[in-house]
Amino acid sequence: MKYLLYALLSLTCGSAAAEKAVEESNDYYQRPLEQLFQVETQAKAAVGSRSGDRSALNAEVPIDIITAVQLQSTGQTELTRALAVLVPGFNSPRPSIADGTDHAPPFTLRGLGPDQVLVLVNGKRQHQSSLLHNNGTVGRGSSGVDLNTIPLRAIERVEVLRDGAAAQYGSDAIAGIINIILKGYGQRSQASVSYGRTREEDGISKHASLFQTLPLAGDGFLNLTAEWRDRGPTNRAGPDARDSNRINTHFGDADARDALLGLNAELPRGDTTLYLHGLYDRRRSSAGAFYRHAEDSRNISSIYPDGFLPLIEPKILDFSATVGIRGIAASGLRWDLSYTHGHNDFHFYVHDSLNTSLGSDSPRSFDSGASRYTQQILNLDLSQKIGPHTLSGGYEFRQERYRIVPGEPASWMLGPENNYAYGAQGFPGFSPDNEISARRRAHALYGDLKYALSDSLTLDSAARAESYSDFGAALNGKLALRYRARDDLLFRASASSGFRAPSLSQSHFSYTGTYRNSDDTAPQFWGNYAVDHPIARALGATELKPEKSRHFTLGLVFEPSSQLTASADAFVTDIDDRIMPTGYISAWNLSSLSPQAAAILAQNNIDGAVYFTNAIGTRTRGFDLRLDYKKELENGARLKIVAAYQRSRTHITQVNASPGILGVPMTDLILDPFARGLIENALPATAFKLWTRYATHDYELVLNLNRFGKFSSVQAYEPVTFGAKWTVDAEFTYRLTRDVALTLGGANLFNTKPDTWGKTEDNLTGAGKVIPYSQYAPFGYNGAYYYLRVGVEF
Repeated sequence: MKYLLYALLSLTCGSAAAEKAVEESNDYYQRPLEQLFQVETQAKAAVGSRSGDRSALNAEVPIDIITAVQLQSTGQTELTRALAVLVPGFNSPRPSIADGTDHAPPFTLRGLGPDQVLVLVNGKRQHQSSLLHNNGTVGRGSSGVDLNTIPLRAIERVEVLRDGAAAQYGSDAIAGIINIILKGYGQRSQASVSYGRTREEDGISKHASLFQTLPLAGDGFLNLTAEWRDRGPTNRAGPDARDSNRINTHFGDADARDALLGLNAELPRGDTTLYLHGLYDRRRSSAGAFYRHAEDSRNISSIYPDGFLPLIEPKILDFSATVGIRGIAASGLRWDLSYTHGHNDFHFYVHDSLNTSLGSDSPRSFDSGASRYTQQILNLDLSQKIGPHTLSGGYEFRQERYRIVPGEPASWMLGPENNYAYGAQGFPGFSPDNEISARRRAHALYGDLKYALSDSLTLDSAARAESYSDFGAALNGKLALRYRARDDLLFRASASSGFRAPSLSQSHFSYTGTYRNSDDTAPQFWGNYAVDHPIARALGATELKPEKSRHFTLGLVFEPSSQLTASADAFVTDIDDRIMPTGYISAWNLSSLSPQAAAILAQNNIDGAVYFTNAIGTRTRGFDLRLDYKKELENGARLKIVAAYQRSRTHITQVNASPGILGVPMTDLILDPFARGLIENALPATAFKLWTRYATHDYELVLNLNRFGKFSSVQAYEPVTFGAKWTVDAEFTYRLTRDVALTLGGANLFNTKPDTWGKTEDNLTGAGKVIPYSQYAPFGYNGAYYYLRVGVEF
């Protein structure tokens, strides 16, 4: 029996030295069965290699594993906010007064963009949102995955691969990969309800979840998760001096309600397994635009005598499903065939508003149209062990479709009553001129060889060739090396090339408006144009090329005991041809605009235009430090500590040539202080996390210490730096019975807030004004949040 325990411990803990497990086996052998079930083994990660799961600290590349216990201990009900306080280098600011971005905030990893991170669910590519972040927020000009559409209680763990992996997984995996593993076999059913609010008594959050697991034949399972999330709005707007010091603006979290479902199932049949997983989220959200004062020319005093605050209230539908079958052939060949379908519908509605140009007959509510994105993937994975080596490969077909659906006419039209204030105030709708339905297909062939050069030296190589129907082909490769110098010391290094295909939204997004200079002149147009639009082409736009990257990582792992592991990894990521929106191309905005370009605008009644282009090259450099410690104490108590630090900085290293027709240097066209600041300084360069959990049979205590580094924003074309801040989260759980637990907790316990803007000449932005904080603040500006949760297992 002792030898069996030794073998199991060696397998599950991944201990570097077998004798360490032998020494500990006697202790485990003496324990009762209930305590053995509570033993925490070293987590295994599937991402980053097709040769099977391996411990994160024995991998060729750096991987963090975030457990369900860690996610729940944050007190957050949304995945992005939970990861932001657990993963250094993961940033999720909370934008406000930013149109659709208020309702689906982006996230970033390692200082790169939201669309430079690949998200997988159970190892399968997750679709992006159809929303293009088109305002002055972190992630401007990108479309990323909305992680908050995934029910938190459905997640078993999150694997964060901190390495370039496009040569293995395809487009987007430049900064890394986030692989979300849904709860599988061997779970207990559970339910929970929670209630929380901020220290300022707003942001009231109500959350209820149910996770039901049903065993199926042959170690199969059917897991169902249902969640209801009701997050009330917060408001940190200051008084408006132009409106008798009233607080008339909403600056804070949107008012959001989500209904979420999750499904994960497997049904083994001999050497084959049928599997299915799916996610569903229906969100209703509301947030304000800028306030329109009573005397504002965009207001009609007979409708809103005191002015009005337009409310942007989208209805968001997001769902995905994967069905597949995997098995093992008689030769030992592992195969996996799957189909994935994902869809996002972001439908804009505007309320408490008007179309000023329609006069007093204007509607007060509008359907402003929608953006939609659909992705379908067919994938075949093959893997064969050949002695100590593993050869893998496969084929993938992906089809994408992006659509813009116009709103009702009143939401976008310019009526006769006002020459400038057209469409629904707050968010004018998409017009028929913006309507688009764009498709593309991509085929990929890939191979992966894990070659054991010796017992201590392993080489992992990968190559992937892709062909896209819009921009052409891409070929990328990767080499990773792992050397175990001693039983307790591992060195690792990797070098790879990668790419990110231009998103369909970047290539085809169109959003235009109109005005008249006087009653008897033709309408003038302005806005964003797709790169294939005749106006954009006349102004020098070309088909977008893929962003191309080169990534290098060098690190080590030190494991002096089965209780303590430390790792350090340095990295460099170079990216060429990063895609950005141009500045506003108009004669009045760009003084050096060529006469030819000015004539093109004038001939087409265009005031100004914006389109996407391959603009710059960047270099991101940094390093990660991580320490994991766990110890089992007397009377069955357990202590776990995870400390992590990251430093990364991005600098612009190259500026591409601008189109000759414009006569404007690319620096003037693209890199005003605001755009440069977003790339180089908007995200904290440093982050530190210290997560500690002490658990006994009756209770547990979790403390989470965070340091968010300084960051910068721009006000009146001048950079403003905001200082680093510390936050503390704490959670205490008491088990009323074996299956019922009561939890009391606080996030940002001591009510830390970011620095304010300070004194400014601006009417809106500044200390004591309407907008006192920068929306780049990495932990938001709500302050302390306290919550109570009751959980039941059955």
